[in-house]
Formats: sequence, structure tokens, C-alpha cells
Amino acid sequence: MSNKDVYKALEEGYPKFKDVALNICNDEDKASDVVQMTMEAVLKMPKETLQDIYNKDGLLWYVIRIINLNIKSKTSRYYYKYNKYYELIDSNNCTSSYSPDFYENKPGDNERSSTHIRLDAIEELLKDLYWYDRELFLTYYKGSYTLDTLSDKTGISRSSIFNTIKRVKDYIKDNINDKAKEIKETE
Repeated sequence: MSNKDVYKALEEGYPKFKDVALNICNDEDKASDVVQMTMEAVLKMPKETLQDIYNKDGLLWYVIRIINLNIKSKTSRYYYKYNKYYELIDSNNCTSSYSPDFYENKPGDNERSSTHIRLDAIEELLKDLYWYDRELFLTYYKGSYTLDTLSDKTGISRSSIFNTIKRVKDYIKDNINDKAKEIKETE
């Protein structure tokens, strides 16, 4: 068996890997990201090791095991790159799975919820960004794209999209508390 056989097996297994990831995490975007990260890690392995795994008919199970670990382990690269950040945002009430109506004030309330204030703060922070960064960030989130699909649709490289979105997220994360406080004081 040659290295070409190994790479062909990885290519042919990609849809299966994505299905496995989707079954584990139930999120199309996360499944795409975790498979992409897993494939990157597998392809960086020494060729001899990868070839040995393939020769023992263990390649499929090896890749699936890495996908499973990436999704479920709090010490995986995937967790630190993606999930940890979103858990932090969710714990700060920046995003939620509830509808906006859930946060409407109850009769007699004079103040808006902290979630509304934080959402307004995000909108204000986005206005301060360069138009390209803002539009790419909004397109990514509002369009429900994965990095790969957005890259295919726009012709912008995946790494450029990732870097831009990460830069915007970091900017929001670093400035949201101050902006929310500023908005609350002006009300």
C-alpha cells in the first residue's frame, strides 16, 4: 500500500467522518470544524505512522476516535479553539437559544434586561470596526455558514475568514463590558 492509498482513504472517508461528527454534536458547523481540525491533525502525522495504521485497517476507527475525543474532551485542541470561547460568551449572557421575546420586560419594569444591553453593546462595537471585518462577521453568523462554505461562496481563503472572525470576537470580548456599562449609564 502506498501513501496515495492512505490519502485516498481519508478523502473517501470524509463524508462518513462528517456524519459521525454530526451524530455526536448535532451541529452542522461544529461537525465541519471538528472534522477539518481532525483531518489537519491526521495529515500532520508522520507518514510512516499513518501508513502503519492504514495497513492494519484501523484508519477509519482511528480518525473517528480523534473526532470523538475532539468533541467530548475539555482538553482537546478543538475545545480550546472553539467550545471554550462559546461557553464563556454563553455564561456572560451574550448569546442565548431563547427568542428575543423571552427577554421583553415584564409590566412595570423600568430597565431593559442585561441581555438586551449586551446585544446593543455588540451592535455598537461592530459599528466601530472596519466594514470588511464587520460584514464578514455578520455574514458568517447571520448566514449560518461554516468557514468552508463561506470560503467557497466568497472566494476568500478559509484561514483569512477564520482570522477575521477571531479578531472580531476577541475585540467584542475585550470591549463588551465597558460598552454595556456605557450604554446602561446613558439610559
